[in-house]
Amino acid sequence: MGPFDRGLLLLYSLATSVFWGAFLLALLGWRPVLDAAAVVFAPERREIVFAGLAILIVAGLRLIYASVKPGRRHDKVALIEENSLGQVQVALGAIENLVTRVVSAFPGIREVRPRVVTVPEGVVIQVRLVTTPGLKIPEVSQEIQRQVKETVREVTGIAVQNVRVLVDNITAVKPRVE
Repeated sequence: MGPFDRGLLLLYSLATSVFWGAFLLALLGWRPVLDAAAVVFAPERREIVFAGLAILIVAGLRLIYASVKPGRRHDKVALIEENSLGQVQVALGAIENLVTRVVSAFPGIREVRPRVVTVPEGVVIQVRLVTTPGLKIPEVSQEIQRQVKETVREVTGIAVQNVRVLVDNITAVKPRVE
């Protein structure tokens, strides 16, 4: 969700909260709210009320669309080099695929979910893993960090500032039944 949609969500939430708060006060019989409602919903102001409701409906539909549309995370890139001929960039999705390939080669790694974030000095990589029970996590984690950092630097030329390894789960390998 971009800044426009977040601002729209803030205004929509405030407007909706004020409306429902006033509605509750009107149900409780608070006289100033009832008098204000009589003035706002007077027949001569019908077009203004319809316009306001239309704006709220369109804003609500826009927020629904923004919440269900797929993200564009893989459009983000890391800048490798800028020279007189132009820029060289690598998509973060490409770096994530490279990290997945490097980490999947380790024995005992069942699942890999990398996440790459750009920082001014290069990239930070977080690797979430599912491992088998016999794995020595501290030793393998250090080797994963070293190999990911070296491979990303060699292949892309991007400086890796940090590699974080998070073991999400340790699962047993179940034999296949054929």
